[in-house]
Amino acid sequence: MVEVDGMIALIESCRREMQAMLPADEFSSLSSKTRREYRQLGRTLLKRSRYAEGGVVEVLNDTRRPTTFYKRLAALRYCLYADLVEHLGYLHSALTVRPVDRLRITAIHTQLQQQRELLHEFETARQSGHTGERHKRVSKRQALRGLPGDWREQLYQRAANGKYADAILVAALTGCRPEELRRGVLICRVDNPRSGMGEIRFEIDGAKVKTYQGQPHRLISYGSTDSHPLLLALITRLAEQRELLVRIDNPANFTVEVRRLARSLWPKHKQAITAYCLRHQWSADMKLLGDADSVSQGLGHVSAKTRRNYGQANQASSRHALRPIAIEAERPVRPANAKVSLHRAASSKVSTP
Repeated sequence: MVEVDGMIALIESCRREMQAMLPADEFSSLSSKTRREYRQLGRTLLKRSRYAEGGVVEVLNDTRRPTTFYKRLAALRYCLYADLVEHLGYLHSALTVRPVDRLRITAIHTQLQQQRELLHEFETARQSGHTGERHKRVSKRQALRGLPGDWREQLYQRAANGKYADAILVAALTGCRPEELRRGVLICRVDNPRSGMGEIRFEIDGAKVKTYQGQPHRLISYGSTDSHPLLLALITRLAEQRELLVRIDNPANFTVEVRRLARSLWPKHKQAITAYCLRHQWSADMKLLGDADSVSQGLGHVSAKTRRNYGQANQASSRHALRPIAIEAERPVRPANAKVSLHRAASSKVSTP
């Protein structure tokens, strides 16, 4: 049977290690959907690790993509945290029941020991980073090469009578993510009292938003007298409406449709044109205008360094470039060399995931 002192020592050891490596407050910004996905992926990785010679480290590194490695790392981290909280809860329950079920306590003790070993393997993998062969990253901005300057206008014209016409216009005019279209982008026709001019304003609720990441809310405005063909098309679709909420049901289906339309227009183009290409082109247009922080805010970023991964000024056509009159976001842009601690001081309490 398990000695009481040994059990207490193991509990305290697990608590300390969990709080040091897996601070509970880092999970506070995770959505319920992300928690479910992380738990499922984490359990799959743990199951695979039982049959892998290198255990957790081998399973995490069994990919050529660093992004996949870090996603697995995040998922396993949350899964280990959630499992530990559960085991400690079961143990507390078992110790408070009278008479004490010693067989159950022994089983939980064994599970805690196994969990502690997994924590050590996880920490080894985290400190080592991705050690597998790296797959060269191919950015979608490269797909813009060889497209005509008015490719967005042509794409919209091909889609004008279809289900995603409004969504393509919004994605082209704002560079928003497909997931943000799923949440809904509100278009408002407003009169600006300061300028005395009419505006077409897009209100976007951001995706990929965490405590230190992303813009929760942003606004992109164009003058209502802007003669860009995409703006004129939108104004026509608005007709007499002052507001229009544009929403899609499925981001994946939207991207498939953009790819299909583009293939029908440019069958010889080597790279697939997806919804994210509209985002890259918007970035290129904004960089052509020269206001760097506005690019970041418009894309929904808080870190200045992230914008370098998107379309560049030399990919924009001055004749066909978009020119918003205002871009506003909830959070200021953090300089590229600024650092945010990802491992904040651990709370003394262990919260339920």
